[in-house]
Amino acid sequence: MKRARLAVIMAAVVVVAGIIWAISNKDQLRSDKNPSIVAHDMALLWQWTDKLYSKGAAAAEWTVRWDIEGDAASLEQVEQQLQADEKEQKQGTLSIFPLSEDNQAMIVYVTKQKTDEKLLLAFADSAEAVFKEVGIAYSGGITVRGETEYNNAAERLAHAASGKRIDRYKDESGTISEAYYSEKLFSAVEAGAGKKANLQIAQHHETESGGLSLIVGTPLITGDYTVSEQGND
Repeated sequence: MKRARLAVIMAAVVVVAGIIWAISNKDQLRSDKNPSIVAHDMALLWQWTDKLYSKGAAAAEWTVRWDIEGDAASLEQVEQQLQADEKEQKQGTLSIFPLSEDNQAMIVYVTKQKTDEKLLLAFADSAEAVFKEVGIAYSGGITVRGETEYNNAAERLAHAASGKRIDRYKDESGTISEAYYSEKLFSAVEAGAGKKANLQIAQHHETESGGLSLIVGTPLITGDYTVSEQGND
């Protein structure tokens, strides 16, 4: 019950964060300024995490999110075109959530089985191609979750990304979350004091399985710090 409540609370936080992110990053939402940002960053995350996850990056759970902005007709057109992608539907679940009355929405795609890297990258590319074709503004991000056997997985990942640490947080359960800025990644959000962040890494001990999970997000992690059973199949 406690875990279910946490998931609901975190879901609400994600929606609020999506609104704030979309509003505060309107200059980055213009489609002509960020070609294939998600696909570029996703390819790097796959490369960096493949050897860190116990069963490889393909067995991890990948969540891709875009904040989009446009008139109602454009948003509906985007939804119809994305839902028509049969290959994407076989590999994951696509959901679209309205964020506000200002014609903003959040698109969330979650893989539901062993992930094919090429198909995932192709979906990211095709989605952004649709955004550009329809003429809407967008900004995207990725979160990947899976179990790791390395106690220093976060340190290894930060090293691979040549990341400069911006912030560090440890909660009562022992979950450690760190935010970095890597020049290798295209995405970025303001982190205060004139700093930017584009890579968040968390390590969390799973209560039920006892395993150590590695959660990575660019530019930030969305959702809670748990790994679903699907992610470990």
